[in-house]
Amino acid sequence: MYSMKQFYSLIVCMLLIAAPAFAQKGQVARRASAVLERPVVLPATNITNNAFTANWQPVDGAEAYCVFVYIKDVAAGDGEYTIIDEDFNGIDFGSLIEPAGGDEYGVNLSDMGYAFTYGWEIYAYPNFVPSMVAGLLYSPYLDLENNGGNYRVHITTYANRDDQIRVESHGNGEKQVVIYTVEIDDYQSTGISTKTLEFDNGTRDLFFSAINVTAPVGQADYIDRVQVTQDLQAGDVVYTTVASDEAVMAQDDWGYDVTSKRFTLNSGYLNGKTEVYYDVYAAYDDWTTPNGSTPYTLVTSPYSQKVLVDLQNRTSQVIDDPMSGISDIKTTNLPTDDNYYDLTGRRVTNPTQGIYIHNGKKVVIK
Repeated sequence: MYSMKQFYSLIVCMLLIAAPAFAQKGQVARRASAVLERPVVLPATNITNNAFTANWQPVDGAEAYCVFVYIKDVAAGDGEYTIIDEDFNGIDFGSLIEPAGGDEYGVNLSDMGYAFTYGWEIYAYPNFVPSMVAGLLYSPYLDLENNGGNYRVHITTYANRDDQIRVESHGNGEKQVVIYTVEIDDYQSTGISTKTLEFDNGTRDLFFSAINVTAPVGQADYIDRVQVTQDLQAGDVVYTTVASDEAVMAQDDWGYDVTSKRFTLNSGYLNGKTEVYYDVYAAYDDWTTPNGSTPYTLVTSPYSQKVLVDLQNRTSQVIDDPMSGISDIKTTNLPTDDNYYDLTGRRVTNPTQGIYIHNGKKVVIK
């Protein structure tokens, strides 16, 4: 079970190896399905100032769950807002003469501390120099459904004159692709340049990729900075991903349902906020429906409602549901379901003698 970005990077990297004309390949799409019901989320438990356990009820037919954690911002007025700005200043090794890397298929830039915002990944055996990276770059998941999905990507590269940069926006509908030619000052053959690209397929979980597709081996082809901006109106809400797990397997090694995930948050991603949110969708690989060159299609459920987690006050609640108008609020001191769970959080269908959690309380069956 791949994450969406891992799935795309696998396909693209296979094409990079197989054929220079990979840019002509069609999109391998995720498809939503009525087969998988929308997950029912539950309030967070075991909350500390930087951690919590996300909870949900099992979904029939799910092979895995994708769980996302966000912070929320609200536009104070009308104008152009920066959704994300990453300059990769965490990379402080390598040099243009002797770049580092090139020996790993992929690197999670955020996990390694090379990116200061969450969710950046690089594939196709990337190279590194201070504050710059070369390879197939993937953005975090971005909430870009405001302004009708219109948004801008500003890409700063250190590249050769006439190199071509390919950017793919994976959002609403078919992916949108822009290939632009690097322009630098007439007296330079290699240098820094910035290009602004316009897209209109923004969604709540858009991601995009960028790669220099023409730079000769051993030549400069680095991405130096990526900014995303969007025109917002006062009151528009933007959720920024600060943690995720896209491969929570639906059953453990013993066949028990998995319905929780523990998150410990990086305070650097929170921007001083003490409230976070999470939601969940279910997924499975449909091997009866090939998708292009791949033998299966990734099928997903709709997203669940969001859950608010107050890290400071150690409380949590399921928030109003804009999809259905539901305003029922569940809090952590209310019963969540009638199932029995062992002390590790696994659901037990036929509890025997032992200690269990039932309706939020510890019970002993003798």
